[in-house]
Amino acid sequence: MKNIFRIINLILIVLIIFLVGFLVGKKYDFAFDENDEIVGLQYSGNEQKIRRLVSLIDNEYVNSVNSDSLVDNAIHYMISQLDPHTTYLDKAAVKKAEEQLRGEFVGVGLHYRLINDTMVVARVMEGSVNQGKLVFGDQLITIDNNPIQGKSEKEIIQLLKGKNKSKVKVAFLRNKAVLQTELIRANVPLTTIAGKHMINPEMGYIKLTRFSEKSATEFHDALQDLLDQGMKTLVFDLRGNPGGIMSVAEKIADEFLTKDELIVYTKDKSKKKKYIYATNYGLFEKGRVYVLIDESSASSSEIVAGALQDYGRGIIVGRRSFGKGLVQREINLGDNTHVRLTVANYYTPSGRSIQKPYDIDKQAYSDDLYKRIKSGELYSKDSIKIDKSLEYTAPSGKKVYGGGGIIPDEFVALDTSSVANWLYYNNDAAHYSTYLFTKANEVNNLFFFNNENIYIKYFGAGVFRNDFLNVLGIKANEFDPVLSPTVDHFIKATIANDLYGTKAFYKVWSVEDEMIKRILELENKKD
Repeated sequence: MKNIFRIINLILIVLIIFLVGFLVGKKYDFAFDENDEIVGLQYSGNEQKIRRLVSLIDNEYVNSVNSDSLVDNAIHYMISQLDPHTTYLDKAAVKKAEEQLRGEFVGVGLHYRLINDTMVVARVMEGSVNQGKLVFGDQLITIDNNPIQGKSEKEIIQLLKGKNKSKVKVAFLRNKAVLQTELIRANVPLTTIAGKHMINPEMGYIKLTRFSEKSATEFHDALQDLLDQGMKTLVFDLRGNPGGIMSVAEKIADEFLTKDELIVYTKDKSKKKKYIYATNYGLFEKGRVYVLIDESSASSSEIVAGALQDYGRGIIVGRRSFGKGLVQREINLGDNTHVRLTVANYYTPSGRSIQKPYDIDKQAYSDDLYKRIKSGELYSKDSIKIDKSLEYTAPSGKKVYGGGGIIPDEFVALDTSSVANWLYYNNDAAHYSTYLFTKANEVNNLFFFNNENIYIKYFGAGVFRNDFLNVLGIKANEFDPVLSPTVDHFIKATIANDLYGTKAFYKVWSVEDEMIKRILELENKKD
């Protein structure tokens, strides 16, 4: 067993590289305003030239050609010459982005897994009109009388899709009995609050995954709920949050700042500045706040973290954030394709821009994350490069720095020797999750699985530990029992995610979270 865990350090570094490879593919251009009106726009000679060329190709070019494709390619090329966050969205991308930002989509609201060509229900999504009709372990047989055994996931999804308020009949197997029900296609809310619970009697936790249209309201309600439970200290988790609508970030920051405190300001091409100030409507203007960030916290996440750091209103915990200080405006190009055009820079209250340097070499810009790994920045605060020429004095009197992300007040290294991190970031995590889903499905009639509170309080994941260790390639008699709680928490949290969703996952897993552990240490020192 010692030999196995000796290589965890090396394996985790490799897996982090895979993870970063995934992260750099994410869109970090979500801090934009919603106004797509361009006032006083004048058509240039260049536009007339392009119009004339496209018309000539359509009408005179000797061979058949798809002019739509030519125009798309031309747009992509022009945008590639601009900053890394100006992007072109085709019709499919626009639809997907609108669902994310609107915070809902039309569907039946099922979470499921395909196990051996069988669609097995995990749960019905919170807020779906179909809650209660299907439960964990149900196996779908037909959709509108179409057998689905052996069909691809894409084919199954297509059968479930349809217009809002339309109905679809499904037959399913439950406890060896074939049953039927009718599902309604409707707007299914995509909540941006992935985690919300009390860590201890006085400390609450909220995890926000993005800044969509409904996020400010969702955050406000989550905050109120925790306050009603006696919360005095909040852990606000913005790790992995790529951003979203800028005005929503401003509203969320306003929950913590007092009236007339500057949240953020922007500066456009003409050097015109726009200032956004806090109101007196914040729910949590006096309580203690910890904000969790990492290398994939970007854009609107950095607006919130930057404002709270500048005023000394929150303690920023984690690793240096992504470093995006640009504002995009999303504009309809007239055919339901959109462009997110960078129209301004934003600045924290201290006057710092946290935008990291860029040029038209977008690959080099994305490779910044790899450079952080190579430099050791994810493992040591001393490896963070600080540009002393970009030093600012924040309203709190604290010295802060621009030029590349929010530098945390309390650095928490990515511990490559941690078994918890190895399990959480493992490249085979999806395989482990599917295996645990199958194990849970074998005993899905356990009373523990019928109620979230009972499950979290009483279910002992040790019943699956030896089988799970076998999947990991570890013999039970070689396993260090000291690590049993960590493995059990991973098993329990993973199954909780299938049964009840991400909020249940974070309730269970937070005891293994390195950043939360650091916060608890800080709280103990404070006392």
